Formats: sequence, structure tokens, C-alpha cells
Amino acid sequence: MPLNTFAQSSPDFEKTTPKQQVDIAVLAVRGHLYAERRWRPTIDLLNQKIPEAHFVLHPLNLNDMGKVVEQQSMGFILTNPGQAVRLGRQYSLSWIATLSSKSPINTNSSISSALVVRAESPYQSIEDVSGLPMAAVSERAFGGYLTLRYEVIEQGINPNRFYSEVRYLGFPVDASLYQLRDGIVEAAVVPACLLEAMSKEGLIDIQDYHVLNAKPSPPIPCQVSTSFYPNWSLAKTSIASGELAKKVSQVLLAMPETSQAAQAARSSGWTSPISLLSIDKLYQAMDLHPLQQPWWQEGFRWLRSHQEWGWALFLFVIVLNAYHFWLEYRFSKSKRELEETLLRLKEKSEMLEHSQRLMIVSELGSSIAHEINQPLAAIRNYSEGGMLRLQKQRPHQDIVPVMQKIQAQVERADAIVRRLRNLIKKRSVQMTLCDLERLITDTIELLNYRLQKQSVSFTRTTQGPERTVTIDSVGVQQVLVNVINNAIEACTALAESNVDEYQAQITIQTEYLESEVRVIICDNGIGLQQEHPTEAFVSTKSDGLGLGLSICRDVMEMHQGDFLIESNKTNGCCVTMILPNKMSANNTLNMEQHD
Repeated sequence: MPLNTFAQSSPDFEKTTPKQQVDIAVLAVRGHLYAERRWRPTIDLLNQKIPEAHFVLHPLNLNDMGKVVEQQSMGFILTNPGQAVRLGRQYSLSWIATLSSKSPINTNSSISSALVVRAESPYQSIEDVSGLPMAAVSERAFGGYLTLRYEVIEQGINPNRFYSEVRYLGFPVDASLYQLRDGIVEAAVVPACLLEAMSKEGLIDIQDYHVLNAKPSPPIPCQVSTSFYPNWSLAKTSIASGELAKKVSQVLLAMPETSQAAQAARSSGWTSPISLLSIDKLYQAMDLHPLQQPWWQEGFRWLRSHQEWGWALFLFVIVLNAYHFWLEYRFSKSKRELEETLLRLKEKSEMLEHSQRLMIVSELGSSIAHEINQPLAAIRNYSEGGMLRLQKQRPHQDIVPVMQKIQAQVERADAIVRRLRNLIKKRSVQMTLCDLERLITDTIELLNYRLQKQSVSFTRTTQGPERTVTIDSVGVQQVLVNVINNAIEACTALAESNVDEYQAQITIQTEYLESEVRVIICDNGIGLQQEHPTEAFVSTKSDGLGLGLSICRDVMEMHQGDFLIESNKTNGCCVTMILPNKMSANNTLNMEQHD
């Protein structure tokens, strides 16, 4: 049972009264057996020097040590400086003595960490093992983890990346070096002097290991990788009396360096408690100090002491949110108005394009009348011939060819009307597989009369293997009609300028390339009359709308192609229609018309 108070008694009373038990908790970094061997002589010395009390040693791990201090269930605790700060800043502890290191200068700073790798490994610096599998005791262990983490931060290395593959093995800390020896990890973070102690005990061969970032001339005869911090300390809890603590302190401070207790503890004895400020600074630098509060608690504390600024910040946030919602409302309203405007523009664009097609039909009126009159005249002639044969009662073998010719002319007239309807109708853009050569032929037939009337010679060539392409046939035909019409007008304008020996010429060349199809239409007419011919509502014609070439450009861009106009070196110009290769026997796409 723990000792709550210490009471002096007479010798006669001591003979009949049992000694009161005083529990001392000690941090067992290498396990319970090692802790017993290291600290048992010290406990025996206390029992010898203070006969009125019976001191009992309790080796504990980190978690159990924290519970003992929180519950104040034992009279004294003996622990390393890292845990001393964490516990001493949160609970009622009175430090009564600090262990002195066994060194030529008798320093009280002997706590450090060693970053150990295998001797045959290629690692030469701390940064070399960053992110590699690594063994450590615990993320709360001071000498086996935190001191090296602080050293890593001091060297400008990201500690989270450095410890990204760390394995926490707990006590005893010897397991870290065993896992390193067996190749399970590439490095081990251990307390100072563990490597030398285990080698001396015959547990490992020190020649098989190498300490990275070894500090020169350390105060203790051990290889370490970090700075040194104060040694282990003994403290009393609230259940131990001050008189007993005074006697314990006197015994420890009087312990000679040559005593069995000092030798077992690997020290030169004990000294009065020393400052733990360096450890406080280490914890603060890593935001681990037990007295540090979360940022939100610090914020509330600041607001309580600066209420005027707190209210100003609150009002600012309210105003900022109101402004944000107002901007969201304005943005949504503007977005709706923009969508409505774009819809109206699209409708206007479709109307303008349809109007432009009607203008083309109007300009082709005489050509269309001529094209339709030819099959009608042929039908009249063939029907009159058929009637004569019937009147003469000729055999039906003579009449059938006449009827077949009439049928052919009817189909020709029907094709002309069909092409005219396709050109006039308002189209819903439909991308389909199309024979481009057939489409060019149909377009030329529409313009054939005008070509003959203006005495324009026409040449047509093809390069590469012909193939079908996926296009909007109505839109592409409108582009072809526009371009050829412009070419005819350019040639007519140059012919009217009385150029001697001038022969109007138009050529259409279709190039079937691997990635695209090009239709190149060239003329030897008057050439370009404006700098930007595809600009909308700009025309050199007195009655023109300036929409033809602009619509042509839009149609080609809708096909993800291009529409190029270039002047020839002599006279005239060339228009190039570029259609990307989209061959697909089963691919039919419905697309929204390009604005």
C-alpha cells in the first residue's frame, strides 16, 4: 500500500509497527529485467538509509507511467527528461534530484539519440535514410524519437517525410536494433549508449553498425546523432510527504561515484534538480508542449481579451458574406441574360444564313430556269415522237426507247428540283456519310448554265484515292455554291475591263490526304477586293449583305476544319476548304448548328 504520510516513531513503536510501503515508478526503456538490474541497488540503498520506510520498485512503460502520475497512485517517479516535462507541466510533481552522467566532465546532460544503420549499408547522412523503413520506440519517446525529430527539423528536412515509414516497436528498445540487424528496417532510432551497452553485454557486435551524423567529442563515451539534454530525474507526487522526500534527496545526493548503486545506474551519482528549459524549447519548436493549446483555443482566448477586434472581425465576415451572396445573385442574373442573348443570336444567325441561301437561289434564277427547261423541252420532243409512232401503229419495240428517254428527263428535272429544295430549306445540321465527288458534280450542274453564259472554262482534278467523308452535305454545298459564284463574278469583272485575249478559268482540285480532305477552288479573275473577306456585313457588291464568305467560314469551323482565301501570284485567288478525315461506315452524328 502506498505511503501517504511519513510519521516518525520511537524504536519501541517500530518493533511492533510494520514499515509503510513507498512505491517508486521507473520508466523501463529496455524492459522490466533490465530496469530491475539498473535501479535495484538504488532502491536497496534507500531501504538501508531510510529504515522506517520500505521502498518498492515498479518498472513501467510510457502509458502506465502517465496513468500513475495522473492518478497520483505512487509516491515517487523516475523517468527521462522528455516525459518529465510532459508530466511535470500537467500534474503535481516536485523534482528532488537529477542523475549525473558517468563522464570525465561529470555533466548532467547525457540524453540523446543515435540514428543507427548497418555497417555495409550505403547511407552516409541523415537525409539518405529519409522515407526508408525505420524502427523507433514510440512517437512520444524522448531519447528514442523526439530528439532526432528535432535534429531533422534543424537540418531543414521535412520530419513527416523523414518518418513516413517508421515502425513503433515499443519497449524494450533493444528490438529496434534486432530488426535492423535482421534487415527488416533500414535504420533504427535508439537512445544514446544503447548500441555500446548491448555490444558490451554481448547481444550484438558493434562493428556491424554505423551511427549517422555522429557528433564530435560528446560528453559521454557513446556515438550520438543529436544534441544532449538533461539526464533522468526523480520526483515526488502529492501522496509522498515532504519529510520523506527530503530524506530521499539527502541519500541520493550523498551517493558516492564508486557505490554499487551509481555503477549499476551508469552514473556518477545524483545532483540537485537542473533546469529543463532546453526540453521546453524543443517541445515548443515541434508544437508538442503540454501547455500549448490548440489554435482555436488560443483564438478564443485572444477574442476574450480583445472583444472590440472580435466584434469588428465578426461584422467584417457578415459584410463579406453579404457581398458574396450579392455577387452570386448578380452573376446568376447576368448568366441568364447572356444565355438568352446567345439564344437570340443563334436564331438571328440561322435566319441570316437562310436569307443568304435565298439570295443565292435568286441570283441563280436564270440558270435554274435553263436547267429545268432543257429536260422539259426534251420531254416534249420525245412525247411528240412517241405520239407519231402510236399514230403510225409502229411496234412497241420502237416506242419503249422513247418512253425510257422521257423517264430519264423526268428524273433529271426531279434531281434539279431536289437540289434546289436542299439549298433553300432551313436545315437541322446532320453529319452523314457523303460522296464528296457526287456533291461537287451536283453543285456544278446547278451552276452549269451560268458558267456557259459567262464563257468560263471549267477544269476538275482529283488526287489520292477517293473516299466518302462525314459532313453536313447541305452546308458544304452552300459553301461550294458561294465560292464558285464568287469566282464566276470575279472572272466576269475582269472580262468587262476589256483585257485583251482573256479567257476566264475556274479549277476545282480535290486532294484526299491521310488526315484530311482538301477542296481547292481557283480562278483567274479580278482577285481579292478587301483585306478581310470573311468579315461579316462587309461586301464589295452594291446589293450584297456581306454574309456569304462569313457563313462559309462558320460552316467549315463547324466541321472542325478550315476555310482559307489566298491571292494568286498573277491574278485571281484560291479558296481552300479543309475537312478533317472522319470516315466511318456506321457513324452518323447529330450536331447543333454552329453559331
